[in-house]
Amino acid sequence: MSNPFVLDKKEYKRAINPIGQYVNQASQYLHLITGKDLEVCKEFITNGIKNNTLPGSIIDPKIKYLERQDNGDRVEKESTLVEYINSSLTEGELISPTLTTYINPKVKESLLVNFVDDNIAARGVAKKAAFAAKAAGNKELATIKGIEQTNRKLSNNSVSGAHVSASTPLYNKTAHSTLTSTCRSTSGYGNANNEKFLCGNRHYWSPQIVINSIISIITYTDYSKIIELISVYDLKPLTVDETMECITYSTDLYWMNTKETAKIRNLVSKLNDLQRQAFVYTGDMFHLMKHNQELVRTFIKRLSSKVTGDIENPIDSIHKSSEDIVNLAHQICATEMKGKGKDYKAMIGTPELNTLAHTVLNIESTLSDYSSLIKGLWVTNNVPASVAYFPESIRRAALTSDTDSTIFTVQDWVMWYNNTPGTVDFDDESIAIAATMIFLASQTITHVLAKMSANFGIEQKRLHQIAMKNEFKFDVFVPTQVAKHYYAIISCQEGNVFDELNKEIKGVHLKSSNAPLKITKAATAMMESIMASVMAGKKISIIKILNEIGDIERTIHKSILAGELEYLRLAQIKMAESYTSSERSSPYGHHLFWSEVFAPKYGQIALPPYSCIKVSTTLDNPSNLKEWIDKMKDRDLAQRLTEWLIRSNKKVIPTILLPVEVIRGKGIPPELVDIIDARTMVSDLSRIFYLILETLGFFTSNDKNTKLVYDSY
Repeated sequence: MSNPFVLDKKEYKRAINPIGQYVNQASQYLHLITGKDLEVCKEFITNGIKNNTLPGSIIDPKIKYLERQDNGDRVEKESTLVEYINSSLTEGELISPTLTTYINPKVKESLLVNFVDDNIAARGVAKKAAFAAKAAGNKELATIKGIEQTNRKLSNNSVSGAHVSASTPLYNKTAHSTLTSTCRSTSGYGNANNEKFLCGNRHYWSPQIVINSIISIITYTDYSKIIELISVYDLKPLTVDETMECITYSTDLYWMNTKETAKIRNLVSKLNDLQRQAFVYTGDMFHLMKHNQELVRTFIKRLSSKVTGDIENPIDSIHKSSEDIVNLAHQICATEMKGKGKDYKAMIGTPELNTLAHTVLNIESTLSDYSSLIKGLWVTNNVPASVAYFPESIRRAALTSDTDSTIFTVQDWVMWYNNTPGTVDFDDESIAIAATMIFLASQTITHVLAKMSANFGIEQKRLHQIAMKNEFKFDVFVPTQVAKHYYAIISCQEGNVFDELNKEIKGVHLKSSNAPLKITKAATAMMESIMASVMAGKKISIIKILNEIGDIERTIHKSILAGELEYLRLAQIKMAESYTSSERSSPYGHHLFWSEVFAPKYGQIALPPYSCIKVSTTLDNPSNLKEWIDKMKDRDLAQRLTEWLIRSNKKVIPTILLPVEVIRGKGIPPELVDIIDARTMVSDLSRIFYLILETLGFFTSNDKNTKLVYDSY
């Protein structure tokens, strides 16, 4: 079947005309506010631009840019912004988000294209082989193929790194920023689409953005499709109040201004029923559901249904369908497909394969029946508003995102469908509903990114090369307050439903290799217990977790003061030449500290590199340091320490790195035990537990360590 979520590639065309689009939209706004004829308003705006008589005159700013010559040299040139853009459009050049332009590949294709394409294709083959091996229980082959696909990805990523390295033949100063900005645009549109589609959340951070969004949508909507939808599905007409509720649902996150809200309400009151429906429903399944619950519930129920029964040539039905539809069917049939991968030949004659094939056909049939709804509301000329400022947005669905990815939740949809507010179920139907909503969100992103690519100037055959593929399904996803740190349970990857749930912990602070093994084991067990409780529908006892952490902290404190090594964090001192700073100011200075001060009494250590334990001290001010030295019974050691401080120009010693080899044999020197800052070390070692507590809404740690868990629990 043809994909209802995208247009034919030929229909994706550039639509870059800043002045013309301003005239159209400004005229539309003036027409609504004044009631004057649209053509009269357009003539007024056009003449105002020509004669520079509009309030807040339009300025075409002068710009300077570097143009690469045929011999490779770059020459500085001047132009205006509009001239620069129009010139690039005329030449058919690619325009990146940084406004760097590139020669059309039809004129000259990059030498790197085939290299990157080959790696992408080879990576896809390796990933499928890894999935197949995992489903077959061949862990060794799965690991090998997993490494292979990672290496292919790294090979492509290395091209970007080479672009910014002047020592390589691939050096191209603008390429890395072009790649980065393109990825940011991709993730920005992905996040913005998910927010609007799933939650009705629009990035309306200022009143002007709201007005711009209203005018843009009503100007570029195909009303014949809206009229058809009203006829077929009886879409609910919207009042001014209901339209304003849609707007304030987003604006209340950013601002409240009665004057500006009244201005927006006045504009909304000028819209007719069709325009209000277009504005509220376009790209927004949340508000479509809010005002047309029976329609949306029926659509989701049909799309997420598992269909059983015998079928002729089930493999043909599966292979003829799109990968995305098949992957959705795998998740709807999660119980049947668990641990089986995609080796359909091995399933011939089984009811599981028949169910999968029937479900694929049902998805196709449902999408075909609702294609007018999909095309009319989700495959339009209108994309989410204000993507340029999206990093500052307040979100309701997007939990986190990286360079070119977005991780979002559909739990509210599952609770709405099941009518269980506040409780998420993990039964087969709930999993199917979640998978269906994820499918719809990812499918609608495809069209948005295709429009973005067309405006960049991407050639037609590569129009869908910038895409956001639905890779992982997290049954439980727990973000922390630290970027790129989370713990989660994964049940499915690219349609492959796992026989056993995979647990994933991301971020150095959640799985630090230099933390004591007991700490990481206890933290991992705690995270797994929290996720298991969520999936089992059990309540999480915060008091129980706090008491557990308090006991761990007390054990750590006691162990440190006893001079034991069990809970001390590891570090490493490298060779002196490994550091850019001087020997005494770099970490190598800790080696000199031991060699010159403590080695004569407690034993010499070989030259670095070697492992150390990290000790926080109370010597964070000169007074404490002087008092410590004055009280030392071993005056020879005190003298050596004083001389080392002078040579090293040190007035405080907040942290000390001690060689593991010596400490394991003789323990921590008594002189050092006296000045260990146990609370700071407890806090440092317990950081992982404080991150876990914050995911449960409990915040207690601070920079001064004045309030640790074991103070109260």
